[in-house]
Amino acid sequence: MVIAFLTSEELKDLTDDDRLAIEPLRARGHDVVPAVWTRDPDWSSFDMTIIRSPWDWQDHEVRFGALLETFSKAPYKVENRSAIRWHDKRYLLDLEKRGVRIIPTRVAQTREEALRIADEEKWPRAIVKPSLAAGGHRMAKIDASNRTIDFDAGGGAYFVQPFVEEVVTAGEWSLVFFEGVYSHAVRKHAKTGEFRIHVEHGGTVAYEEAPSQIIEDAKRAIAAAGETFLFARVDGIVSPTLGGFALTELEVVEPELFLRAHPKAPERFAEAITKRL
Repeated sequence: MVIAFLTSEELKDLTDDDRLAIEPLRARGHDVVPAVWTRDPDWSSFDMTIIRSPWDWQDHEVRFGALLETFSKAPYKVENRSAIRWHDKRYLLDLEKRGVRIIPTRVAQTREEALRIADEEKWPRAIVKPSLAAGGHRMAKIDASNRTIDFDAGGGAYFVQPFVEEVVTAGEWSLVFFEGVYSHAVRKHAKTGEFRIHVEHGGTVAYEEAPSQIIEDAKRAIAAAGETFLFARVDGIVSPTLGGFALTELEVVEPELFLRAHPKAPERFAEAITKRL
């Protein structure tokens, strides 16, 4: 079987992390080929396409959205096929309605409305971020003395949320699941003076075994989604103020899976892929 790992031009040889899955898949009789999505390969020529690292999609929002739409109706195998539903972070509001705890969130359509919401809620500090973005792209922190900062939502809407102190004091958990089964977790921390935990902004990542309660909370978030994903990364923050583990994202489109964080993770991923072929 030939498996395409969909990637970007910048990562045409795949990420170091994703390459860890190649040998376990070869051992199972499968070949992995990088497929740069902006080169428009013939996706039907692969036995399976797995969306992995098209991390330049934010520069091609409309084009990438059209590709996800095509994948959602394609007769060939694509994982995760339902990606179009989970591309816009407004899915978090649907999960909240199904009982999943999230950070209090309001949605704005304009920059002015986002600022007005922060005032109405009387949040001393607020985060404004686009519903279509990744890696902390176009995210801003505002407070009473900082209202002129430049931010925009690109092709999506604005999320307006209170700033949660645990983001910088305790960090954010990322729990990775394959076929709905917990595999491993990491905790991400922002660098001193920064509120974004992403490595692009100086953040750090370290493997940690997640407490059982956090694993159960993450399982409930996936269950609320109503489907079993080939892979899913559940991101969240533990905040007593919010009542416990609060989901920040259910990443099923193109998340980093941190396979390097656990010696068994590459094998687990390869086995999950093989089950779907």
